[in-house]
Amino acid sequence: MVGDTRETLQRRFRLFIAISASVLVMEAAGGLLTNSLALLSDSVHVLTDLLAFILAYFSVRLARRGPTEQFTFGFYRAEILAAVANGMILIFVTLYLAYQAYARFLSPQPIDAGEMLVISSVGLLANAYMVTRMRGQKTHNLNVRGAYLHVLSDAISSVGVVGAGALILVTGNYIFDPLVSAVVSIFILVSSVRLIRRSAYILMEASPENLDLKRLSDDIKSIPGVREVHDVHVWSISSDVYALSSHILLDTRSVDEINAVIARINEMLKTKYGITHSVIQSECERCADLQAGQKDGSH
Repeated sequence: MVGDTRETLQRRFRLFIAISASVLVMEAAGGLLTNSLALLSDSVHVLTDLLAFILAYFSVRLARRGPTEQFTFGFYRAEILAAVANGMILIFVTLYLAYQAYARFLSPQPIDAGEMLVISSVGLLANAYMVTRMRGQKTHNLNVRGAYLHVLSDAISSVGVVGAGALILVTGNYIFDPLVSAVVSIFILVSSVRLIRRSAYILMEASPENLDLKRLSDDIKSIPGVREVHDVHVWSISSDVYALSSHILLDTRSVDEINAVIARINEMLKTKYGITHSVIQSECERCADLQAGQKDGSH
């Protein structure tokens, strides 16, 4: 999706949302009809894919909305609030599935393995299609990459459900159903905890995990005209929108030179670190000395 317009991204995400919703309904209904807990667990995993696509889709839409007098940074944080809510819901659902898997370990229940195998195979094909469409394009932003990783992990769990169906069909042992359900539940639980942790970091305005503050400060200091860098603060407005504030000491002689240095800093921050919002407070020792000298000479 590198180089795609936001309109193209939205069209692709609408397609992925439609596919994920269809697979979700199919696997949830199939899990109930076949009495397969593994299928039901995989349908919850598909739900995480669906939520990831919805978040990515609306993050693209919200990015197009300009700021208002009340929301001066725009509506990026709506994505984070939704992510926290989704993560909490998924954790409760996953714990319920884990409990059901434990109960079936103690008392395995009969399953229609043939229908389970057919339904899970269709789900696997759908996931494989989405993974193929997104492969090589997953680095557009963190939302796109997150959605890709969701679908990839679901494709892996779908392989497990297909395998469970095949093993039950061949061996007649229903224990493989809760076994795969437990593994899928662990996948969902780990993803949900990571989602909440990442969202909490953003809400607490922590520095982005993939950004090295010391290296960033050194890069600013390496720009000609910059003598010192102080009070560097970097935080995330959303998962892929960063902001920065900093104080710098400049070795320049005029306002034009100051503006030129700050322009180079802003360009470096944008191209190298993806920081699109920056506030840089500058001081100029030579300017102060020059002004003092001019005042002394005028007396």
